[in-house]
Amino acid sequence: MKAICYISNFAKGLSHKTINELIENVNSNNTQEHITGLLILKNKHFFQIIEGESQKIDTLFQKIKKDKRHKGIIKLLDTDIEGKIFNDYNGGKFEIFQKYADMKKLYLYFNWIKNANYLPAEKLIHLTTNFLKHNT
Repeated sequence: MKAICYISNFAKGLSHKTINELIENVNSNNTQEHITGLLILKNKHFFQIIEGESQKIDTLFQKIKKDKRHKGIIKLLDTDIEGKIFNDYNGGKFEIFQKYADMKKLYLYFNWIKNANYLPAEKLIHLTTNFLKHNT
C-alpha cells in the first residue's frame, strides 16, 4: 500500500464546468480502482491525498502529472503504508471538498485517527491542516 500527497495550481482559465467534470471522473475512477483519500479545491489550488495498492497509486500519479487542468505539482509525501488511512472515512469513498464548512467531518476524523498514533496519518493530517490554514 502507498499514499501520495501533492499540491498544485489550477491551470489558467479552468472553468467550473471542467472542475465539475473532473470531480465526477475522480469519484468514479477512484471508486472503481479502490483508491481512497481526498481532494480539496481551495483558492485555485488542488490538494490531494491518494492511497491504495502501490502500482495503482504510482500509475495514477503519473497520469495526474500529465493532466493539463493543473500546473506546478509539488509532491509533499510519497510513503508506503500498512493500511489505508481513509478506509474508515466516509465509508471508504473518495471525498472531494470545495467548501470549508464541509470539512468539519474531516477534522473529526483526524481527531479520531490521531489517537491511533499511526505515523503516516500524522504526516498527512499535518499537511492537510497546514494547507487549509494557509488557504482560508
